[in-house]
Amino acid sequence: MRSPPALLVGVAGLLVGAAVIALLPRKTLFSVPETRDAAADTVAGERWACPMMDFIGNKPGNCPVCGMKMTKVTAGELTREQQRRMDVQLATVTEGPARALIRAYGAVRYDDRTLQVVIPRIGGRVVKRHEAATHMGNMVKAGDPVVDLYSPDAFSAQGELAAAVKLGDPPTIRALTDRFERWNLPNVAQAILKGGGPVDTITIRTPFAGRVVLALEGETDAMAARLPQVGQEVMADSVLLRLVDPDAYMLVVHVPENRARWLRVGQPARLASDDRGELPEVVAAISWVAPDLNLEIRAREVHLHLRDPQRRLLPGSLVNARFEATLTSDFEVADATKPETWGQFALVPKTAVLSTGVRHVVWRVAERQRDGRLRFELARLALGPRIEDEAGNDMYVVRAGLKPGDEVATQGGFLIDSQAQLAGTPSLLFPSGAVAPAVSHQH
Repeated sequence: MRSPPALLVGVAGLLVGAAVIALLPRKTLFSVPETRDAAADTVAGERWACPMMDFIGNKPGNCPVCGMKMTKVTAGELTREQQRRMDVQLATVTEGPARALIRAYGAVRYDDRTLQVVIPRIGGRVVKRHEAATHMGNMVKAGDPVVDLYSPDAFSAQGELAAAVKLGDPPTIRALTDRFERWNLPNVAQAILKGGGPVDTITIRTPFAGRVVLALEGETDAMAARLPQVGQEVMADSVLLRLVDPDAYMLVVHVPENRARWLRVGQPARLASDDRGELPEVVAAISWVAPDLNLEIRAREVHLHLRDPQRRLLPGSLVNARFEATLTSDFEVADATKPETWGQFALVPKTAVLSTGVRHVVWRVAERQRDGRLRFELARLALGPRIEDEAGNDMYVVRAGLKPGDEVATQGGFLIDSQAQLAGTPSLLFPSGAVAPAVSHQH
C-alpha cells in the first residue's frame, strides 16, 4: 500500500494544530496583567524625590534604588529653611515712568565742519618750509608763514609793475596791483610801489589759525595726507595746509537697533572717557541721527558735536556717551520737560523674569503663612521694552501679567521653577505641567 504524500501530511498537521489552539482557554496562552494608571495615585502638585539619587516617585516610601526615605516635593511652596538654602530674594513690582538709559560708544575726531585749507593763488616750486609746514599737529596763527615759493610768474608781474611805476601809468599800476591782491600778495606789490626791486621768491602765509592735520576721518585722498616738501612743484589753488579748530570735536557713536528709535536731534548726552573718567564739563548734544540702520552691525549712527577748550579729549579717544529717554504710553519718546507726557507702567526687575525667548514668566508670591512659609504661583507676562538706570539695574516694562505691589522672586526663581517641573505643575518650559514621571528609576 502506498504512503500518503508528504504535502498532505503537513497540511493535515497544521489543521489539527489550529483546532487544538482554538479550543484552549485564553488564559492558558496569554497572561494579561492588571493595568494600573501610574498617575492615579498622584496628587496634583506633589511628588516624592530621593534626596540621594535622581529618582522621582508619585507616592511616599523608600527609594527603590538606594533605600533612603523619599521627601515630599510641593510645587511653589517653600519653608523658611528652604528659602534660606535657596537664597530666595523678593522684590516688589513698582509703578512709574519708563526712563531708559541708552549707552553708546564711539571715537572722538576733529570736527570737519571747521576745516580750512591754505592754498597759493600762484604756482611755483617750494624752496623753504616754515614751522607751520614741518609737522602734523602744529598750532598755527593767522599770518604765519607756510612756505617760500620760487615763482617766475610773480617775478614777471613785479617787473611789469616796476615799469608801470617808472612810466607813471596809473591804469596799468591799478591792474597789476589788483592782480597781486587776487594772489593774496599785496605786500609784494607794496614793496614795488615803495621803490623796491622784483624778487623771484615769495612767502605764502596762512590767513587762518588752527591745528595742522593731514587727512580727516574717512578721507581717501592720498595727496591730502602730505605736507609740502622742498623742491615740490605747486600749482595754483592746490592745497598746502589743512587746519581745524583744535577745540571742536565730533563724536560718532552707534546705537543698537532696539534703542535706535529713542533718540532725537538736540538730545543731551553725558560723556566719559577711559583715561579721564566722567566729563561733566563737556557739553554735548545730538546733532544728527542717521535715517537708516547699518545692516552689518544692526545699529544707528549718531553724531554729536562738542567743544573742549581744556583739551581733555584727544582725537581717537574712546568715549562712552549716555542718553536718557522717557517714554510715552505708546513707547515713543516723551518730552523730558513735560511730565504729563510720560507714560506710567508696572516695572519688574529683569532678574525676576524667566524667559525662553518667546514665553516670559515670573514666580509671584501668592500667600504668606504664619509659620514663614511662602507659596508662589506662576504668572505669565507680556513684556514691553527693557530699560536700564544709571546704576545698571535692568527693568522690564510689564504690559500684562503683574500689577504694582505684587511680590516676585528675583533670586531663586529657577529653583522654584525646577521644583514645579518635578511636581508636574505648570512651569517655564511646561505651560500645562510636566508629564507624570514613571514609577521606575529615571536617568
